[in-house]
Formats: sequence, structure tokens, C-alpha cells
Amino acid sequence: VLIALQQRVNGELKIALGDALLTALVSFTTGLVTVLVVVLARPAARRAVGLLREVPRHQLLGGLGGASFVAIGAAAAPEVGIALLTVGVVAGQTGGGLAVDRLGLGPGGSHPLTPPRLLGAAVCLVAVGISVLGEGVRSASPLLLLLVVAAGLLVAVSQALNGQVRRLTGDAGVATLVNFVVGSVALGLGVAIHAAAVGGLDVGQWPGAGRWWLYLGGPFGAVFVAVAAVVVRRLGVLRLGLAIIAGQLGAALLLDLAVPVSGRPVDVVTVVAVVLTFGAVALSGRAAKT
Repeated sequence: VLIALQQRVNGELKIALGDALLTALVSFTTGLVTVLVVVLARPAARRAVGLLREVPRHQLLGGLGGASFVAIGAAAAPEVGIALLTVGVVAGQTGGGLAVDRLGLGPGGSHPLTPPRLLGAAVCLVAVGISVLGEGVRSASPLLLLLVVAAGLLVAVSQALNGQVRRLTGDAGVATLVNFVVGSVALGLGVAIHAAAVGGLDVGQWPGAGRWWLYLGGPFGAVFVAVAAVVVRRLGVLRLGLAIIAGQLGAALLLDLAVPVSGRPVDVVTVVAVVLTFGAVALSGRAAKT
């Protein structure tokens, strides 16, 4: 639900600013400020920051996954279209979830590749494919499509690493703080490189106080990262990813019903896709009981 809200808010912010990377940087920065305030206000969280020295350095890089996902998505969307972008990301995320769980990179250890888990991932991919049937498919270079799949895979790796930081520090807020610090730095460098390459940023209109809610994408993302860092240990990366996709499609459906977007009516295909994604989550969970 939070991801759907974040996407709706960030989509409106991108329209105002006119630059996808800058929008992502603003979102990460507001999220970073939110998490920093929460961590500084909690004595237990401040103590947990000191435990970061015990965390293996590579496990602190989870924020690169989110930043790379945003950067690749911003670059690829105009070329591949929303349909291939969505399917490619979900393919990478579900495949990455299977691999990360099998290798035991997450805080919950290794999860075997059982038939229910494989079938759940396949059903989810089919559901997402159905959900974007009406978007149209463009031809795109194989390299660009591989980058899109890689973006989804990096999201799965990011969730595993953030979960490890939470496990070792005992605090989801600290894990979220590390994620946003790393992601903000990476996106800041990306925006600077992009600006230098094109001779500056052509920024549109910064939303004023009357549209303050357009800056809530970062706080929404911060809550999501914190919750994911906690539950990934129990669910595993694959089931977490499937649950996120199901929640995202379900919340998007509810938002489209409550606050319709012009030119995008809700149809039966969308409802079927949402039902299938929730079925995929339930199906993948059968492996945990066998």
C-alpha cells in the first residue's frame, strides 16, 4: 500500500519537477530526514548506530539497490515503455528473490527451491503481465531489457541486506537510515553526472506549501523499508517481494477507484491480475509449511 501511495505522490512530483532522477533524489532526501529525526529521538536507536561497526561493509550497501532501481527505471521507461519495464522488474525481483533465498543472503537463512515457491513466482509474473496488457509493448534493445531485469534483482538483494543490518543492530530504524544515506549519496552523484552531461537541469515548478503532500514520497518509502527490514527475516525475500507486488497492485486498484486518473479506467483484467498476485503469495507460503 505504501509503495502505491509513494508512486502516486512521486508521479505527481515528477510532473511538477520534470526530471525523474531529481524527483527520486528529493524523495530519498525527505525520507532520509524523516528517518534521521526518528533515530535521533530514540535512545535505543542512537545506541544501535554504534553497532554498525560490527556489520560487514557489503551489507551496508542495500541503499544502492533502491537507487539503482530508480535510476535504471528513469532511464529505461521512455525506451521500453511501462509494460516491459513492469514485467522486467518483476521478473528480476522474483528471480532475485528465489536466488537470494536459496543462497541464504537474507537474515532468515537459506530457503529451498520448492515447487510451490517456483509456481508462486511464475503466477505472480503472469499476473503482472496480464495487468499491463493494455499498456502496449515497444521494441527495445536486449541490453536495456537486461538492465531492467537487473534493477528488479537489485531490489531483492537490497531487501536481504537491509534485513541483515536490522538483525545485527536490532533496530529497523538504523537499517532504514543506512539505506537512505547510501541511496541519497548515490542518487546525488547520479543527478550531478546527469546535469553535467546535459549542461544543467531543466527544473519545472517546485511544489509550494499548498501542495506539501507531494513531498511525502520519502516518508512513505521510509516506513516501507523499515517494515520490510523486519518482516524479511520471517517471510524470506521471495515471499516479501510477492506480497509487495500484491499489495502494490491491490492498493493501486483501490486508488484508481477512489481517486481515478484520467484516461485509465479500471477493468476486469486489472481485478483478475490483483487476485492472481494474492494467490501467488498464498501459494508460495505453502512451502514454509512443508
